[in-house]
Formats: sequence, C-alpha cells, structure tokens
Amino acid sequence: MSEPPTLRRRLLAWGIALLVRGWIATLRVRQQGTVEGAAVLAFWHGEQLALLRARPRARLIAPISVSRDGRLQARVMRRFGIDDAPGSSSRGGLGAARALLRALRAGAVALIAVDGPRGPAGVAKAGAVFLSQRAGVPLRPVAVAAARAWRLRRAWDQFALPLPFTRVIVVFGPALAADASPADLTEAIDDAGREARALLHRR
Repeated sequence: MSEPPTLRRRLLAWGIALLVRGWIATLRVRQQGTVEGAAVLAFWHGEQLALLRARPRARLIAPISVSRDGRLQARVMRRFGIDDAPGSSSRGGLGAARALLRALRAGAVALIAVDGPRGPAGVAKAGAVFLSQRAGVPLRPVAVAAARAWRLRRAWDQFALPLPFTRVIVVFGPALAADASPADLTEAIDDAGREARALLHRR
C-alpha cells in the first residue's frame, strides 16, 4: 500500500530541507549591513538560497504560491523558521498582502522576491513598495554575489546555486525613501548587486 500523499510530501519537504541545510552550511558567507526591527527586504528571484544563511534575527515571513509546488516550498521554509503568507500576485495576492501587513505591523521582516512570480527578471513590481508604505516600515534592497555558482539557464530567473565552500557576499542596502517607486527599488537592488560584486573581488 502506498503512503498517503500528505505523508509523502512531508517526507519530501524534510529531505529537501536537510539537503539545503547541509549545502548552505558549506558556504563562506559575508554579510554587509544589518537589519533591525520590522522591514521589507526586496531581492531578485533566483538569489534566495544564500539568504537562508544571512538573515535577520527576527520573525520572518514570505509570500509563497498556493500551487502544489508552492505548498511544498512553504513546508521547507518552515523548517528554516520562515512563515508563509499563501499567495502571489497571480493568485491569492490579496490574502497574502493582508497576512504580510499583519506580520509587519507586529514587528516581522518580510522577504519579497520583487520580480516574481514570472518576471520579467530584474524589474521590481509594486508589491514590496506597497507593503512598506502601508505598514510604515523600511524597504531595504538585498543582493547576493557568489564567487562560483551554477545557474539554471532554462529557468526564467536563472536560479543561482552557489557551489559548496564558495565565497558569498550578501548586501543589505540602505532603506529607500518613504515615497520610493518600483523604479527606485529596481535601481537600489542593482546598486546593492554592484556593491556585492565589488566586495566579492576585494580581498
């Protein structure tokens, strides 16, 4: 008799979390900047993995799709202490926004891949700006640079998988102005990315 699907999914989430935890434990991560108190952290899709090592010591929450794969991802993220707000801009977005606002007003840090869920890559959408302004919390750009990484070229976000034992720089940039636009956020994340790459090549 086969196992119930829910049990299989739980075991799969456990296995993925174990693999990811072992993988990121090998990374030589250096963090530039700190985050204190409630904030919205905005980054590009595909740079998530290293952020599981360099993250604020706070309650963390992220919007995660209500799809089958999204629910699996949510189970994995919970094993890293990250709560999920079910939904995305393409489905369930209103419920996710409400959950994120409640969490932000209670002091949490929201993690937002701002060019999702399907791109275009490297162009910030309005969600993170809206959440920051509505909750009255700082909006911070975040960028990652790895000395060596595999990139999934066929994925729209070209997901970056830093190789074991490689050097990784994570930059938490300064908060944007309260009236910042998505275009301002795009520029700020790109600026943080340039800083991360510069630090990576500075011995």
